[in-house]
Amino acid sequence: MFDKAPNLYSNKFLTEMAKVVRRQIREIFGDTLNKAFLPFIEVFVWIAALLLLDFLLQKIFGGIFGLIAKHSKFTWIKKFYTHKVFRSLIHFIPLNILISINPYVFQRYHGFDEFADKFINLIIIVLILRFLFRVIDAIIDINDAEASHTTVGVRTFGQMIKIFVAFFGILTFIATLIDVKIGQILTVLGALTAVVLLIFRDSILGFVSGLQIASSKSIKVGDWISVSKYSIQGIVKEINLAVTKIENFDKTVSTVPTYDLIASEVTNHSWMTATNTRRIKRPIVFNVNSFSFCDEEMLSRFKKIDLISAYIQLKEEELKESNKNITNKDYVINGRQLTNIGVFRKYAENYLSNRNDISKSDKIVVRQLELTSQGLPLEISCFASSSDMIEFERIQSDIFDHLISASKEFDLEISQPFVIQHHD
Repeated sequence: MFDKAPNLYSNKFLTEMAKVVRRQIREIFGDTLNKAFLPFIEVFVWIAALLLLDFLLQKIFGGIFGLIAKHSKFTWIKKFYTHKVFRSLIHFIPLNILISINPYVFQRYHGFDEFADKFINLIIIVLILRFLFRVIDAIIDINDAEASHTTVGVRTFGQMIKIFVAFFGILTFIATLIDVKIGQILTVLGALTAVVLLIFRDSILGFVSGLQIASSKSIKVGDWISVSKYSIQGIVKEINLAVTKIENFDKTVSTVPTYDLIASEVTNHSWMTATNTRRIKRPIVFNVNSFSFCDEEMLSRFKKIDLISAYIQLKEEELKESNKNITNKDYVINGRQLTNIGVFRKYAENYLSNRNDISKSDKIVVRQLELTSQGLPLEISCFASSSDMIEFERIQSDIFDHLISASKEFDLEISQPFVIQHHD
């Protein structure tokens, strides 16, 4: 009795408030409803009032925290606000009031007392789990922003903690729901571990893979992926516990074990789609016998090509200055000279740079690859400004149609190793 006195004294305000609310409800509904319904109305009023209070606190303090995060120089404040850590803390204010009024509202009515205690405990578990998850995500995001070598370690460790928190949180939730101790659930799980692992091996692997995919956000439904192990490429339609369904571009559906999305090489093309760019990377193979130094006639002809006219004039002046001390100027191999393949390479670079459907923010590279028995490959590498398949193929085809045709103007010959010879 003595121990309860300070508690009752400190909650005198809530006691009086509960009496006032109960009195008002009886005055309003006492004559129209059976008295058996009055406890339900009182509980409903308190819950509705607490939900309204939570909503108002979220609006008021959420806006305040938003302004603080917007003008703060501290990264952790911005990340905590982005991941709604502060909003999770606000939920504990109405929860604390709910705990405080429980003895004076819910515990007064038989049937509500046990349900109220269990309900409050379940809410506490859910809110704590939600808060911890958001804090971990914010810490991982802060570490990712630093771009240090510890990023992967912190991310992996954080994801592992989330799995443990979720596991023990679910056990606590179940134990509270069915009124048993966590130790009893762990004992049962320990005795069944061997059987569970044997029977549900694939499901467990799929479950773990699903958690890893969800936490890493590497793949989601709707992504365009390629699974090299199975030579499959298509759109993810469904990720289940055991299998993942992928719709191929020929409208067939392939299924792969969900575990393989983590254990094998998977390329996610949706990251490319998000930037609305797609790389063009393809070589044109030239016959090396068509390579030659540029003579005056060729240079005169190349000057008429608008894309390289300024380049030719600049190079002529540069080479003239570089070769002024050459003794045998009539011998073409002496000194520096332009070649038709080199000029064509510059033409290809300028041609790509002047196309509106080629991304200017990404690198444009035209380079020679290693010489092969078929000839010298000249690789074109750039990014189309559209990731749509039809538009991308059109852009790519237009580029190579033009460059292959334009190469004839530079006296270059495309290698054709598989020419079919007709005999009369």
